[in-house]
This record gives sequence, structure tokens and C-alpha cells, in this order.
Amino acid sequence: MVGVSLLPDAVQVAVVGGGPVGLRLAAELSLQGTECLVLERDTRIPRFTRALVLHSRTLEFLDMRGIAESFLAHGHRYRHYPLGSARATVPFTGLGSPFPCALALAQYRTTRLLERCALKNGACVVRGAEVTGVRPDDAGVELTVRHSGLTRRIRAAYVAGCDGAHSTVRRLVEIPEHRTVHPYDVVSVDARLDVPGPQQPWSRWGRDGMALFLPFGDGRWRVVLYPYRPLPVRGTPDGPADTALARALLRRITGQEPALRDVEWISRYRCEHRHAARYRHHRVLLAGDAAHVHPPTGGQGLNTGIADAMTLGWRLAAAAADPRYDVLLDAYARERRQAAARVMRFTGALLHLNATPALRGHALRAAALGVARLPLVRRRLATVLAGLPGRAAGPGGRVRSGAPAPDVPLTGTATSPHRRLFEALRTGAHVHLLPACGTPDPRAAAMTLPLLTVRTDAYRQAHIVRPDGYFL
Repeated sequence: MVGVSLLPDAVQVAVVGGGPVGLRLAAELSLQGTECLVLERDTRIPRFTRALVLHSRTLEFLDMRGIAESFLAHGHRYRHYPLGSARATVPFTGLGSPFPCALALAQYRTTRLLERCALKNGACVVRGAEVTGVRPDDAGVELTVRHSGLTRRIRAAYVAGCDGAHSTVRRLVEIPEHRTVHPYDVVSVDARLDVPGPQQPWSRWGRDGMALFLPFGDGRWRVVLYPYRPLPVRGTPDGPADTALARALLRRITGQEPALRDVEWISRYRCEHRHAARYRHHRVLLAGDAAHVHPPTGGQGLNTGIADAMTLGWRLAAAAADPRYDVLLDAYARERRQAAARVMRFTGALLHLNATPALRGHALRAAALGVARLPLVRRRLATVLAGLPGRAAGPGGRVRSGAPAPDVPLTGTATSPHRRLFEALRTGAHVHLLPACGTPDPRAAAMTLPLLTVRTDAYRQAHIVRPDGYFL
């Protein structure tokens, strides 16, 4: 643990929150050469898992930094996502991505791998550091930090709040949030479960509720239960009564006696949407759950937060180095707030599909299952879940600014040995995709940020790809 005397008096960027989003942002900032300090309240990485699934686009982000393989080596690959029936699943195997799967990985492992990357890039991570004050001014932000029993003040040019749904940063700078609590109870259990057959996700609907089964890949499963009847008043949180309730719900929904063993974690909650009114307050930025919270349906939360970190990182590094680029942070706030709103609509629709009780809900699910069996619908659902574009631009086609760029082959040269776009993006620079027989993108000549020019036969027109893998 870093002693309080080793905390700096000033830093370019302070990241509050040392979870996956904060650590990914710290790695991005350090890649760009920005002095970065991560302040995390917990003294150690928690062992429980809230976010379990990494989708294709998140794996692509990791590949853009050369670390995807370490995640794949520790995770368990999902071939599909279940929709309540064995005949209605969303297949990932046909995705146009280097990673046609979803990856189950315990959150503490994800956090450790991301922390390793941040430290390797040069970020400083301090655990046991609680931020109790955030005071922005025209020149920067003053943080009050309690660490090792002492209080310290640190100046930062910018502060990024990545400290979760109950964000201290958001509260201290008084950014309001819009909150909607849905009238659906959810019970989530991590335990060992004897399930025959391959360890792939599956789900069941019944008159009493829906059960979703997500394997860790080592005999442990996450079981998410959506009961269609009101639950009894809760006694001791996470106590034996909750375990007994989960077993009773499983029995009623599946019609089988559940063999839940070695329960590691159990939680009862009401699903909700939370959305910060703005993602920027002067020199304070929000990312991840500090900015947006939505139901766990579809496993989108962590993936949306990682996309925030990727999109914010290069912009914040540029602004910290040169005040001219401060306007890039406004673009981050607009772009990611719109993206989060789309995710909220999608996860809200899935939640209503899973949890709406009574006859109206059963009719909705029956109709949805019929539509979901159509190949076109299944492909579209798969791309949305995976975070990929619905249709990638082909040769000669136009691309939309801000659209995710697919990995495309490059023509290696003596000055640029990269064979794929995602390999070229590992430099942290913008990448200028120049066709073998074509003219440069006119914006390349005016580019003042680092730019790497590569050649490709994938497009007939030149394009520029941002460091976060989106078209400029």
C-alpha cells in the first residue's frame, strides 16, 4: 500500500475509483504519456462478482491494446445468449468480429488484469484512499483525500469520477441524476450447480417467473431469477432465508429440485435506471456507473463503462497536455450520453420482456419468442448485445463518424509492420487508413494529434480511425 507521504501534491489527472472502468481509463491516459493517479477506497480488490460478461466489442477494445489474449485465457466463452426457450437463442458465432463470442470472467479477475495493464503503462494506483472533497476551479480541481488515517489535499488538472453508482464525485460536485425504479424484484445467486450438458447459458420461463443460468465455466453458475409474484418481506440480508427463497423459486420455475451448493454470493434488488444529467462539470468528468446505471439484462453495464473509458482516455490526455483540446471533453459527454441512452432503452426492453408478470407478460413473451426465431432478428439482437455496428462499411462505402471501426487487414511496409488495424491502434495514435490506390483523407494534413498512416485494400476511400477504434 502506498503511504500517505508518497501521494503527490499535484497530478495531471486523478481517477477516482479503481474498478474496471477507472483502471481502463488510467491505462489509456498512461499510454498517451499523461501523469495519472488512481484513488480507490477499498484496500483490496473485492472477491464477489457483479459484472460477469465481456462482449465482443469490449474484447476488441482489449485487442486494440494487445491484452485480449490474457482475458480469453482466464475466461469462459459463450456461444449464444438465451431468450427463455431452448429454441430461442441469440447466436454469437456469426458475428463479424475477431471475437464471435461473449466471455464470462469473474469481475475480480477482470480488475486484476486491467490493474496490471495500468501499472505497466505507468499509472499510479493507490488503494485505501477515500476522496472526501472535490472542489473544481478555473485552473483545476482540488481533491481532499483520506489515506492511512491522514488527510491530504491533491491538485489535479482534471478529475474523472469512475466510482460507481453511488458516486462520491458526482454527489460532491452536485450533478443531478434521473432515476427510475422498476417494480420488478430480482434474485441473483452465485453457486455451484449440477447441470448436465455443455456449460453454456440457458433460461426457462414458467408461470411463476423466469430463470437465467450463466456459467462461470468451472462448475459455478450465476442464476438470475425474475419472480412474477411479490416476494416476502426480507429479513437478514444475504442470509439463509434468501438461499431458501432462491431454491423455492427455482423449483417453481423449472419444476425440478435445484442442487445449489457452495453459495458464494446472493442478492435481492429492484432493477433501476439512473442517468447523470450531464457527464461533465467544469474539469470533472464522469464515466461508468457514476454516469449511468441500468438493469443487468444483456450484461451491458461493464461493457458500456469500458467504452466510456476508451472514448474518454485519448481526449482527456489531449486536454491535459494542451488547453486547446478541452473542447474534446464536451464531445465525449455528448457522444457517450447518447450511447448510454441507447443501452438503457435496450436493457429496459429486455427487462420488461423477462420480468413483466401476469397474462400481459406471458403474451408479450410468446410473441417475442416467435419473432426472435427469425434469422434476421437473431442477427440484429446479436450485434446489439455484442456492441457491434449493425452493418459495417464495405469497400467504397461511406462510414459514419463515431461508428465502430472493424478490424481490417493492412498492407505491411518497412515503416509500418502492422498487419491489422487493431494492431496499429496499439500505439495509441489516430490511424490514417490509406487505400493502395487512393488519395489521403483531407483531414490528415490538419491533424495535430499523433497520426499513424497505414495502407489497406479494405476501403477505396481514405478514413481516419480514432485511438478508441471509432471512425473520426
